[in-house]
Amino acid sequence: MASWLDARARRGSWLVRIEDLDTPRVVPGAADAMLATLAAFGMESGEPVLYQSTRRQAYREALSALAEAGLAYRCTCSRGERAGPRCRCRDHPRPAGGEAAWRLKLDDTPITFEDAIQGPQCYLPAQIGDPVLFRKDGIAAYQLAVVVDDAFQGITDVVRGADLLESTAWQVAIGRALGLAEPRWAHVPVLTEPGGAQLAKSR
Repeated sequence: MASWLDARARRGSWLVRIEDLDTPRVVPGAADAMLATLAAFGMESGEPVLYQSTRRQAYREALSALAEAGLAYRCTCSRGERAGPRCRCRDHPRPAGGEAAWRLKLDDTPITFEDAIQGPQCYLPAQIGDPVLFRKDGIAAYQLAVVVDDAFQGITDVVRGADLLESTAWQVAIGRALGLAEPRWAHVPVLTEPGGAQLAKSR
């Protein structure tokens, strides 16, 4: 709702994107139901809806560009094997072959960006870790896909919940590594229950 209102206030175009890359978790008919619900409230995409499942080649090309520039590395660690935000794989390259995720190799430069609502933001790579670009099962990770698609669609403004600020830091780093234009960021406070817990989307 916040992004739709922001787009209308700025006389911009509000776009809808379907994140259907995780094929095993895609529920048949769910996307159509969501679009119908949005339309019932007068919220319709200003351009044809983009389905990420049609953009797999673009994500592979982005990964190749990062790998060729020495900015991505293979990671074979499980969550249990990672002792901290950064894993051993970044300094001890994994051999080719077998299942492996791909991560962006961040340097120690703080990731800074300006948020229109939350103000100046600063994240330390050593604390948030290297973002996953591709999962071990060969599916492009959300962080890479959304950055590539934002550039492809010419997104100028991203409005979403403040619970995604850390994700934004990763996306800023990925976008800068790829040399892409950076959108305006605006993170709205999230709705909470009386006890302070974040309100679930299903409520």
